[in-house]
Amino acid sequence: MTPDDLEQLILDPKDHSLLQKALAPLSEKDRAKLSGFAQKLHSQLTRSKVAPDASDRLKTFLAPRSGRGGDFWYTPHNRGATLALFGLCPGSVLKKRGVTIHYEDQQVLERIIEDRRPEWLDDWLAYSLDEPFHRLNFDTVRRWINNGLCNKPQVDGYYQLFASHLMRLPRHNSGEIVPPISQQLLADPDMLKDIGALFRVESIAFNTNSWLTNGAPSNYETWPDALVKLSAEGHVDRGHLLTSILEGLRLDLKQNQLSGFHSLYRRLAPSRDERLQHQPDYIALLCHRVGHVAKFALDMLNEIEKDGVLDTGALLGELQLVLIGDSKGNASAALKLIGRILARKDEFEPLALATASEALRHAAADVQGQALSLLEKSASRLNNLQLDALGDMEAFLAASHRQRLSALLSARQSNTEPTIPAARTSVVDASPYFVISADINDHNVLFPEDRLTPIGSVDELIDALFHAVEVVESPDEVERIIDAIGRFAGDKPADFPDRIAPLLHRQRTQAQSNKGLVVVPFGIGGALLDLLGTWISGQLVDTARKPESHETAYEAFVPLRAHLGELAQRVARGHPFVVLSAPTHNGGWIDPLVWVERLHQVSSEDAIGSMDLRLSLLRLAPDNRRDALPALDGLPDGLRRVAAFALGGKEMPEKADRSGYAAWISAARCRAPYKDWRAEFEALKLSDRWMDSLVPAQYHWQSTHRKQTFQNQTFRFPQFDISTGATSAVQPEKPGGFLAGLAQAVSNPLATSWEAMPSAALVRGIEQERHWYTQYELYAVWLTRWLAYIWPQNPSAVHMKAVKGLATNIDEAGGTWGPRFGFFYALFQKNRPWREAGHLLLCLGLAARDADVKGLAVDALIEGIDSRLFDPDLFVATVSRVAEGEWLKLNRMGQSLATVIQVSPLHAAVIGSVVQKWLPTLDHHQTNSFVILEVLLEVQALTAAPLSPDARASLSMIKGGGKTAKAAKLLLKRDVAARD
Repeated sequence: MTPDDLEQLILDPKDHSLLQKALAPLSEKDRAKLSGFAQKLHSQLTRSKVAPDASDRLKTFLAPRSGRGGDFWYTPHNRGATLALFGLCPGSVLKKRGVTIHYEDQQVLERIIEDRRPEWLDDWLAYSLDEPFHRLNFDTVRRWINNGLCNKPQVDGYYQLFASHLMRLPRHNSGEIVPPISQQLLADPDMLKDIGALFRVESIAFNTNSWLTNGAPSNYETWPDALVKLSAEGHVDRGHLLTSILEGLRLDLKQNQLSGFHSLYRRLAPSRDERLQHQPDYIALLCHRVGHVAKFALDMLNEIEKDGVLDTGALLGELQLVLIGDSKGNASAALKLIGRILARKDEFEPLALATASEALRHAAADVQGQALSLLEKSASRLNNLQLDALGDMEAFLAASHRQRLSALLSARQSNTEPTIPAARTSVVDASPYFVISADINDHNVLFPEDRLTPIGSVDELIDALFHAVEVVESPDEVERIIDAIGRFAGDKPADFPDRIAPLLHRQRTQAQSNKGLVVVPFGIGGALLDLLGTWISGQLVDTARKPESHETAYEAFVPLRAHLGELAQRVARGHPFVVLSAPTHNGGWIDPLVWVERLHQVSSEDAIGSMDLRLSLLRLAPDNRRDALPALDGLPDGLRRVAAFALGGKEMPEKADRSGYAAWISAARCRAPYKDWRAEFEALKLSDRWMDSLVPAQYHWQSTHRKQTFQNQTFRFPQFDISTGATSAVQPEKPGGFLAGLAQAVSNPLATSWEAMPSAALVRGIEQERHWYTQYELYAVWLTRWLAYIWPQNPSAVHMKAVKGLATNIDEAGGTWGPRFGFFYALFQKNRPWREAGHLLLCLGLAARDADVKGLAVDALIEGIDSRLFDPDLFVATVSRVAEGEWLKLNRMGQSLATVIQVSPLHAAVIGSVVQKWLPTLDHHQTNSFVILEVLLEVQALTAAPLSPDARASLSMIKGGGKTAKAAKLLLKRDVAARD
């Protein structure tokens, strides 16, 4: 075969079997001669680009593809070129190119391999089977193994294929007959040796998902079915099987696979002797990270305890981990086992009591109560050393159990059974609680400890950049760098190129990170890199300003990106300048007194058209505005007037200010963030339809859920619908009639642009679903925090954006497409009212699964109560509306609130009032509703305060014998004592 023959076969692919037949008689020497040509042909077809020495036939063939782009791997010609690689090239070529075989070519490929019998087959199979997506057929691999073409692959992918192939279901309408797994194994006994690998490798063999067997024939066997049968018939060694299962349970595998392991173990019904043999394994599994595995171990140890052969000392040494773990059920089961050990009153009693006391550290109050009950029964046998240890547990104990512990500790003197004192009757005198004004302009927000120190030199700027490239602790660092780049735009030392070279290299080569300055190369990340690159090189870098549709941009950052682009152009001129919008204080605030000084340094009417001025207006703190007004004298008239308007002066927008509408609207949002400004701007004749432009944004939201049925199971997914009513809400009322229409036509209204107004841009995108590529701009914590720096006076839009994303990921353990906990830092701003949006964000954070999100939300609530930012009435109204969506996890909410009440009597009283106000709307039939009542029980234990009449009435309506009803009865009982 010549290269021309090979090219002809590939470019005229009537049937790929013709290529296979042509390759079959070739020797390895002949194949080696054609290998280079086959690789080159494959490359040209894959890239749709001919080489200079390509044949005229190939040039003609590829000409129609030129400039079309796209992927042609699936065309018959490209597929033929791929098959030729297998027939002619060494295995290293196949791995290097990552070739993909089309499903239609599978049989042809198999014949090519069988004709050639390549020596690299073992290596290539091992490589391919460990790829996430491959088209290798198990029957084919087994045939090759049995025919001596290759050895059995010793990779996970082989055993995963082994597991899935044998448990396959007949394909729909195929007429395929799939024998039970046990018959398939006995038909090829060599495969019986592979069973042990199923307990070492992640596969679907033991998955418990019901959909795996839907539509299965009556004789279908699961892997557990087959192994139980083969073990009973003696084809599989029972002892080895039991041992393999226990070894598999120790591995870091998926939870449903581990569940399948111990389910099989139970089905095999180990005998008393087998349980005794495996007792060390059970004890070792008590510390397993997966709760149901630890529960399995506890169950088996309970059986051994009943057998009378329990290794008590070894067991008690490991049970401590169960007693302080997350699982309440496992801790309770462990305490029951300890109770039976204590009942024996043997030499292990002291160790059993010490172990039981560890349960006082558990987060669940009922587990603590169960442990106290055990300790109280043995109080007379507690020695002073044990009592001292118990005294150290008070910090971990729920408030409702502290009196019991005090009574237990009193046995130190009397050495008698403790007498539990009656409930306290005194009410904790909590400080009167009030909520600060909801208007930001009523408060001071500038504090000396929050003042930012500007970067003082180029040397300091370089150091700051080297640090920021690795990690950015807060947006303040980025703002200080931006400010310094402006002030030192043309000030570079002689050795600047050498000193900055490592940073330039780092900027170009560092992979994107969710910690440092190099986040993403597009959007706001790209604009930052352009500014940095412009300062370093002295030449304008403008990669981030390519035209892009707003559907693929994170709209809130659009004005900030434009601002960074403007700064880059000024930096490229090489002259130092003042950045008006550089914050003077943490959180994005600018002191108005400093701001006016900067205006005098700029002193140009051109500033009115800059994004820098608009951003600075939105960042002006409420402090010092009146004192700053007189200092405006001497500024150019247009700049002076817009500045005076922002600071609360008498100036108002006039017709002549129409061209600078964006600055004037930003000034209006600075002056009164929540005011409707349409009347004052009538003279400008603006056609404005954006929220938080002339009209303040009003958020309308509803908590709902989306149902999805899969394999006869219905799942509920959280859904959050948010609207602003942007179009209808902002149309100003105008007189009707012909003359009015004529006047409007003559006036030629000027359409405003949301891109020009940072306050309006923040609202954009809240209503529609966000795509992953827009959320990807928020890949770093400091970026999610930076959003609230754009308009620190009114972070409601940022809160609502956070809510939209957080609701979608409320049940995820961590942020996949971005660390959403960064949004919660906005709740820690001193003296900034939370309003409804902030309370909504707090509510979702308290009920989130993500530990970072939940932890920050709890901290925010604690500080919010201290600083009177938290409004109990607003929170209750909010959480009640969220609960209407039927997806709020009450156990998570209850756990968060329970943490807060332990901080102080004030916190306990505030959370107690929240729960009591929530009770009339709380669905007591919802799963884990009792957890909310347990929070109120803890508050009662701390405050001994009576219930409100509404709470008392709501609790009286709860009937039944469940946990919620029992908690309600106990609350009412304590309420009677508190009122008496």
